[in-house]
Amino acid sequence: MGTWLGQYCINVTDLDRAVAFYETLGLECTSRTDIEQAREAIVESPDRKGAKLQLAQQLGQDGPIEMGSAFWKLYVNTNDIEAAHQAAVDAGHTSVVAPMRLEQWPMSIAFVADPDGYQVELCQRHPWQDDPDGTSSPWLGQYCVNVSDLDASVARYEALGLECTSRTEIPQAFEAILEQPGKGAKMQLAQQKEQAGPIDMGTAMWKLYVNTDDIDETFQAALDAGFEVSVKPERLERWPVTIAFVTDPDGYLVELVQRHPD
Repeated sequence: MGTWLGQYCINVTDLDRAVAFYETLGLECTSRTDIEQAREAIVESPDRKGAKLQLAQQLGQDGPIEMGSAFWKLYVNTNDIEAAHQAAVDAGHTSVVAPMRLEQWPMSIAFVADPDGYQVELCQRHPWQDDPDGTSSPWLGQYCVNVSDLDASVARYEALGLECTSRTEIPQAFEAILEQPGKGAKMQLAQQKEQAGPIDMGTAMWKLYVNTDDIDETFQAALDAGFEVSVKPERLERWPVTIAFVTDPDGYLVELVQRHPD
């Protein structure tokens, strides 16, 4: 069973406005799709490097996004953090934390808020190990979601075939990175030290994608690991894929995807 993380999807109130924000940070909108319940767009690096972010405007969306306590932040990596931060400010967006150099790691970070209030962490490593000459366009790093039990969550996603490649403790949280090394995106799980009770999913994060070369095996592995069935595997007519949906115990919706030859 080969699995890797695909894009992740967050809900927005105005798709065009959200796309424009991420384009301001140097990302590119590479596709738009209309489905029965939503208008969607993909933003990613112009170099097709790093992760992909799917933005969805639900057709029944009414009022602001309810952030809840599930989605914490997403990362945009850059070789010029000052310029990226200033571009967001010049476009009228909110600066949460101005660029600053960290002591614990060889990097600078800043935070800006997107039009719906999502926290975007801008990161510049000194230097980037995978871009030592500093010529890459901005690219999406991992995304971070809160969980109620970090060890249990890590074990569940490992059961899907992903690998925990790092664990970190920061003042407010315990964190872990899940990925398929060398392929796909990265997901950061965070257990907030002050977390009490269940995660409040709100309406912010819609779903995350796990790609697989054997959806039946991955679907069964998910059930065995404690995920609940939302939709059993089914072949789509519109695209050459088979998909299934499962929900983890914290409430995150996971779309399993197996692509077939066109």
